[in-house]
Amino acid sequence: MQTERAELAKSFKEKFELEFPDNFSEEEIQLELEKRLGRLLEKNPEEFFQMMYRIDISEKSLQSVLQEPDALTKLAKMVYTRQLDKVKSRLKYKDYFNKDSADNDLKW
Repeated sequence: MQTERAELAKSFKEKFELEFPDNFSEEEIQLELEKRLGRLLEKNPEEFFQMMYRIDISEKSLQSVLQEPDALTKLAKMVYTRQLDKVKSRLKYKDYFNKDSADNDLKW
């Protein structure tokens, strides 16, 4: 669990330039994400949409959420969930790809 939290914090630092204390909560992340995404959408919409593409938020989902009154809250939740899924997936398969018997062409 601690590794998951550390990887999640690292992910948000790299992708969103957000730093959190060791004992951060999901709500804290989502609130900061809301602020960051709102500023980005307002000041640089092109960069915002590129970021959503890189994070793998579908255009259809994004367009749907942006039509709603609480769009930034829902968007922050989507981004948080997507990043958490990626972290869990990486950690789940990390041991497999670090084994000597794993095919070297498939290593990350």
